Amino acid sequence: MRDQARLREAEEQLRQSQKLEALGHLTGGVAHDFNNVLQVISGGLSLLQRHPEDDRRQRILEGMMQATDRGTSLSRQLLTFSRRRQLQPEAIDLSFQLKHMREILDRTLRGDVIVEMNLAPDTWPVNVDPSELELAILNMCVNSRDAMPRGGSIIIDAHNVAHVNQGELSGDFVRLRVADSGAGIPKEVLGRVFEPFYTTKELGKGSGLGLAQVYGFAAQSGGRVEIESEVGQGTVVCLLLPRATVQPVYRDQRAVAAHCGTSSMPSRSILLVEDDNDVAELVTEMLRQLGHRVRRAACADGALGALSDGQAIDLVVSDIMLPGSLNGVELAREVQHRHPAIPVLLTSGHSEVIGRNVETNQFAVLAKPYKIDELAAALHRVDSRAAAAY
Repeated sequence: MRDQARLREAEEQLRQSQKLEALGHLTGGVAHDFNNVLQVISGGLSLLQRHPEDDRRQRILEGMMQATDRGTSLSRQLLTFSRRRQLQPEAIDLSFQLKHMREILDRTLRGDVIVEMNLAPDTWPVNVDPSELELAILNMCVNSRDAMPRGGSIIIDAHNVAHVNQGELSGDFVRLRVADSGAGIPKEVLGRVFEPFYTTKELGKGSGLGLAQVYGFAAQSGGRVEIESEVGQGTVVCLLLPRATVQPVYRDQRAVAAHCGTSSMPSRSILLVEDDNDVAELVTEMLRQLGHRVRRAACADGALGALSDGQAIDLVVSDIMLPGSLNGVELAREVQHRHPAIPVLLTSGHSEVIGRNVETNQFAVLAKPYKIDELAAALHRVDSRAAAAY
């Protein structure tokens, strides 16, 4: 009977895994198309913001930019849940990261919600994507806030867990815990909280993607998420995050690197490879405003032809998903083989494609949607890497 019970439990876990995998494929495809739309809006608005005419126009533009940021956040949550977003992990000091999140938490949570942070000074650094970690913590805290309509407390703490050996999890981890004093979650709901678009909140009060993002982030980071709750006793969500083996990178260091990336670079002749006409027109204008000369090809074959016709090309910017016999990664390899002195910057709105094709980090990748300053920084990084190689 015990064997049969274990078998039934295993079959249920398999069905749940298959269901989540199917939803992952769906969300990855939706996010791809969504990011192309956002690219046109976000990039165009970033151009318009450079030439404000009056206060009213600027306020409208700021509102539109906030809308695109919300759309980008939605796309990120979809992709993180489906594990199709290519994360960029680095060594993170949790105490430092949470300290710099205090302002956004205070702004997001109500005044009657008290947040306590208790992280020991000897807490190990963790190896995670910092922006996804912040989004996961914010999602957990927002859920806690909504479970405490009359106020309450949220306690965030962490402790080291050494020598974990539980199935696929092996090694040293840090357990990050977010506990609230809210209403708690009924047992019949608890098993569904990580499903995307599932929510018990009123229409318009929640997308059902908050804990789905937390689930995807933990899994893709090589960790795990656990949840415990009792009605009337509150909820505890725990993230098991892998320990970093190198020293943390602090935000001020990342800011210095980002500032260096946006410094001016000389005018270049750039070949843009993009099959979407709206995106191509927008990116062409962004590149021209950055001072570059632009040629465009709609597919890999057209790009290779342009590179072979004798006109000087200093750099190639290509989408990964292209029509024809070669995709963007294959085009980049062909350019590297035929024209090794020409660097390539790849772009994509579909992170599954990024993760599948650029596993070796051989080529620089810029995720859609991006703004003009982010494009400038990416071009500078590609240019600097190419200069160092020669």
